[in-house]
Amino acid sequence: MSLRDPPYEPPSVSELQEFLLADRQPTGHVNQVWPNLYIGNEVAARDMGTLHSLGITHIVNAAHRSHNPSSGSYLFVNTGPRFYRDMAVDYYGVEADDAIDFILSPFFYPTARYIRAALAMGGRVFVHCLMGVSRSATLVLAFLMIVEGLRLQEAVAAVRPHRDICPNPGFLQQLRSLDMGLERERRRQQQAKTLGHLAEEEDLPSLTDLRQIIWTNRKPVAPVNQVWSNLYIGDEAVARDKTQLSSLGVTHILNAAAGQHRINTGQQFYEDLEVEYYGVEAADHPEFNLQPFFRPAAQFMDMALKKNGKVFVHCAMGVSRSGALVLAYLMICQGLSLVEAIIAVRLNRDIGPNSGFLEQLRQLELNLCRQCR
Repeated sequence: MSLRDPPYEPPSVSELQEFLLADRQPTGHVNQVWPNLYIGNEVAARDMGTLHSLGITHIVNAAHRSHNPSSGSYLFVNTGPRFYRDMAVDYYGVEADDAIDFILSPFFYPTARYIRAALAMGGRVFVHCLMGVSRSATLVLAFLMIVEGLRLQEAVAAVRPHRDICPNPGFLQQLRSLDMGLERERRRQQQAKTLGHLAEEEDLPSLTDLRQIIWTNRKPVAPVNQVWSNLYIGDEAVARDKTQLSSLGVTHILNAAAGQHRINTGQQFYEDLEVEYYGVEAADHPEFNLQPFFRPAAQFMDMALKKNGKVFVHCAMGVSRSGALVLAYLMICQGLSLVEAIIAVRLNRDIGPNSGFLEQLRQLELNLCRQCR
């Protein structure tokens, strides 16, 4: 990749569909599409003999159904850990609907990390949905892009000879957004390497680099977005809308703008909801020190998510303070680099921590890197 190359543009959704639908052949119940990585359908997911013969150690169900599913016309595969209790397999469920308007991108990074960890320990991973064509294929393509460094078209070309896949147009657009975000980071790293900056400060991106990543190609911010599995960022209006919080299934609320003169809600405000509240009295100012709250807030989110809770993190606008705390969580508890965390969140919400918070997140990354040595 040369810095003089024109900006990369992924194939359009229509071009991807044309490629995926050309010369299609019948697809079996399960196919190996990457070393030790398989895509299949519900039939294969329920056939323990087949799974055992393939040596499957990890199962990703992209059509997972929870015990208390929300209403809607979902096509689930209701297996779960109990279904596989007689097999030595680890189960990971993603509750996704194969609909054009379903937002699957919050699950891209968590699922990619799960698959990467399983393969790194010598495991064999079976990713499935109902048909093994759309939801499961999308998550595998995201893995190949995030972990293996493939562009979207390269990932499709790698899978296609082994299995006929066809993510729906909405999923393809979300993969295009991921592709563009990853490509911008590749170009930034190439530029830094060319200019001789990567040897400085533990190879961390500069504050200017981070601003560029955050402020490029921004879109209007919605009141609330899911940015990671069961983790939401939103604004004050949503924080005060108990009906919406209930409809989202929120169990834990982190107020990053707590205090009498800011968003003065608190546990008592939510006494008629079954939620746990955590307040951080932070000012959205570059000189405010948010670092002491990084780990306590991350621990609050991590504890809630490990109990299968749903966490809503907010400040006034859902952009700076809440964005910074969610990035810190992804770095501390999920092992993402700062840039990876920004890319993962920006797939679904355009956050914008102020320059002081960004510098504090850089320092957090430095400290985490030193601890890993």
